[in-house]
Amino acid sequence: MFSFILNILNNLKIGTRSALSFFAIIIFALITSISAILLLQYSKNIDSRLSKSFNPVINAVKDIHQVIDETNRLSSDLVYLPSYDKKLKLEKILDKQYQGRKIFFIELCLEPGLELVKKRFLKVDYNFEQVMVKQRQLLELLTDKAQYTDATKSAKAESLYKGINNEIKHIDQYCDEVELMAIEASRSLSSQKFASYRTLQILLLVMMIVVVLVSITSLVITNETIINPVKEISEVLNSVGKGEIITLMNNYQRKDEIGDIIESTKNLTQGFKTKADVANAIGKGNYDIQVPLQSKNDKLGKALIEMRNNLKQSKINEVENLRELETYTHNLEKRNKELDQFAYITSHDLKAPLRGINNLSEWIEEDMADKMTDESRKYFDMMRGRVHRMESLINSLLKYSRAGRANNEREWVESRQVVLDTLKRFAPPERFAIYHDETLPQIFANRKDIDDVFGELLNNAIRYNNSSEPVINITYKTDVDKYIFCISDNGPGIPAEYHQKIFTIFQTLEARDQFESTGAGLAIVKKIVEENGGEIWVESENNRGAKFYFTWKRASKPNNS
Repeated sequence: MFSFILNILNNLKIGTRSALSFFAIIIFALITSISAILLLQYSKNIDSRLSKSFNPVINAVKDIHQVIDETNRLSSDLVYLPSYDKKLKLEKILDKQYQGRKIFFIELCLEPGLELVKKRFLKVDYNFEQVMVKQRQLLELLTDKAQYTDATKSAKAESLYKGINNEIKHIDQYCDEVELMAIEASRSLSSQKFASYRTLQILLLVMMIVVVLVSITSLVITNETIINPVKEISEVLNSVGKGEIITLMNNYQRKDEIGDIIESTKNLTQGFKTKADVANAIGKGNYDIQVPLQSKNDKLGKALIEMRNNLKQSKINEVENLRELETYTHNLEKRNKELDQFAYITSHDLKAPLRGINNLSEWIEEDMADKMTDESRKYFDMMRGRVHRMESLINSLLKYSRAGRANNEREWVESRQVVLDTLKRFAPPERFAIYHDETLPQIFANRKDIDDVFGELLNNAIRYNNSSEPVINITYKTDVDKYIFCISDNGPGIPAEYHQKIFTIFQTLEARDQFESTGAGLAIVKKIVEENGGEIWVESENNRGAKFYFTWKRASKPNNS
C-alpha cells in the first residue's frame, strides 16, 4: 500500500507532492488548534474576569477598610489635639476619597458572581454613611484652636468620637465578612479556570500524539519525494562554491523542476556575485560605477542604480549642508558676541550719565542747602530714587542678556545646599515657616544659574508674603527624564490673567512707587530654565497663595564619577 502511494506521488510535480505531504498535518492541526484556541479563550475570559473584577474587588475591600480605619484614627487625633493638616485630610476622605472608592468597588461588583459581595458591602456603606455624619459634626464642632479649651465642646467631641469608634468596630467586622465573600467568589471562579486548563492539557496531549504520528508518515514521504532531490541540488551549489559549477551543470541533465532550479541557481549566483561587487564598490564611495542589468525587469539592479544615485546626491547635499551649517554657526556666534558687547557697552554708557545726574543733584542740594524747601528736597530725593531705579533696570537688562548662557561651566550641584545657602543669604524673619524636602536631588547645572533660579523664586515667596503666618514649601518630584521643582507659599496669590505677564521682563503687579522692583527677576528665571531645556509655570489664584513650578533635565553621571 505504501509503495503504491509513493508511485503515485513520484508521478506528480514537486509542488503537488509537497502539498499532499503536508495537507493532512495542516488540516488536522487547524482543527485541533481551533478547538484549543476556543478552550484557551474560555480560560482567558475567566482570567480576565479574575484580574479585572474578582481579584481587584478583594483589594478594593481592603482599601475601603483602610480608609474607614484612617477616618477613625484622624477623628481620634482631632478630638485631643488640633491639627490643620489632619482636619483637611479627614475632610478630603469624607468628601472625595471614600465616595471614589465606593463607586469603584460597586462598578467591580457588576461582574456576575459578585452580587452577594455587593449586597453585603451596601450594609457596610449604610453604616459608614451614619458614621460620616457624626465625623462631619465633629469637624464642625472643632473648627479652631479656641474650641479645644471649651470644656463643653471638648466633652461633646469626646462623646461623638466614642460613638464613632464603637460603630466603626462593627463596620470592621462587616468589612472582614465582605472580604471573605470576595475571596470565596474568586476561588470558585478559579476552580472553573483550572478545570478548563485540565481539559486543554488533555486536548493538547492528544493533538501532539496525532501530530507526531502524522509527521512521521509525512517525513517518510517527504524524504522520498523531496529531500533526496534537494540533496542533488545541494551538491550542485557546493560545486558552485568550489568554482566547478559550469562543468557540473553541463554534465548534469534533469527535465523536472530540479533541473530548472539548477539553471536558475546558476543565473542567480552569477547575478548576485556581480551585484555584490557593485554594491561593495558603491559602499566604498565609487558612485560612478556602472550597474549591469540582467533584464528589463531586473528590480535589484534598478534598486542598486537608485541607491547609487541617491548616495551620490546625498553626498553632494551633505557637503552643501555642512558648509551652510558652518556659515550659520559662525554668524550666530558673531551675533551673540555683538549682543553681549552691545549690552555691556549700553549699560556702561547709560550708567555714567546716571551717576553724573545723581552726583550733580547731591552737589546742588549741598550748595543750596540753606535755600531749599522741604518740598524741593523731596523732589531731589525722588529724582535720585528714579536714577537708582534706572540703574537697577540697566543691571537687570544686562543680567537678563547673559542669563542661562554658561552651559560650558556646568557641574554637579546639590540643590538642597543651594536652597539652604539661599535662605541663609536672605535671612527671612522668624515668623516664616519654611520647609524643604530633605531629598532634594543633585543636578547637573551651572552653579550661578541655579543660584539665580532658587534665589529669585525664594526671594519673591518671602518678599511678597503678607500672611500673618507665612509658610513656604520647597519640594520636587521625579519624572521620566527631568526633575519638577515646586516652591509654594500662602501669600496673596496671583490672579489668572497675570500668570503669563509676570514672566515678561520689567512687568510688575504692584506699582513701583509702592513696592520697589525692576520686574526682571522672573523673566531671568524663565530664560535660565528654558536655556537649560526646561519650562516654568505658576499655579495660583487671588488670595490663595502661589505655586511656582520649574523643570530641570536629569543627567547621568559618568561611571568614574
